[in-house]
Amino acid sequence: MLDRCLALLPLLALAPACADAGGRFQAFEDRRSALDNQAGHGGEADTSSAGAGGAGATCAPPAPGAVSGPALLALETSTSPGAPILFLGQVESPELDGKTAVEYFYKALDASDRTTRVGDELHVGPYAIADDGSFDAPTDRSTLPGSANAILPGVPIDSELTLHGTICGVATFYCGTVTGTLYSPVQGPTTGQFGLTLLESADELPARPRYGCSEEALGPEL
Repeated sequence: MLDRCLALLPLLALAPACADAGGRFQAFEDRRSALDNQAGHGGEADTSSAGAGGAGATCAPPAPGAVSGPALLALETSTSPGAPILFLGQVESPELDGKTAVEYFYKALDASDRTTRVGDELHVGPYAIADDGSFDAPTDRSTLPGSANAILPGVPIDSELTLHGTICGVATFYCGTVTGTLYSPVQGPTTGQFGLTLLESADELPARPRYGCSEEALGPEL
């Protein structure tokens, strides 16, 4: 696997493909940072989670068990601008210590067909939703299979992320921001955004997955 190759840094001379992947990722990071600076952003993600699906003048979490079913998580980070990585799974809203929580079981989707599930099954939560509908969902450090990498196919991504979102009532779409750390193929902090779309069926995915709170945050059509 390419992530093992990257771990053998003293043997880089024998693994030019690894260095090339790291260089291409660094180029994307540099380009994204330059765009952020031109726009007047300081490079820090907004973790207010405003604009989440279901939000109105007031926001309250749904009742335990009210949100449940197949769901598509579309996640865009600073290393993949405009090219969200997709995860398909099951979202639940169990009760936790008297509050509604959010829990998600999921697998990455192959970027070439957005259908084939690849890699290990991952699990987030359950994490309690605050009274104002907000939640923070740290994920364990994991390696995304290279086949799920939407911007550099074949290159695994080792990262540890936290989703900052808002769940207001019962809706078919929720969203928020992402912060975390990228470990390979380059190292450093990363930011981004996500969209979680509840589906009628796991076999019926949107043609252009929405990966953020903006209605214009739509992935390219396959």
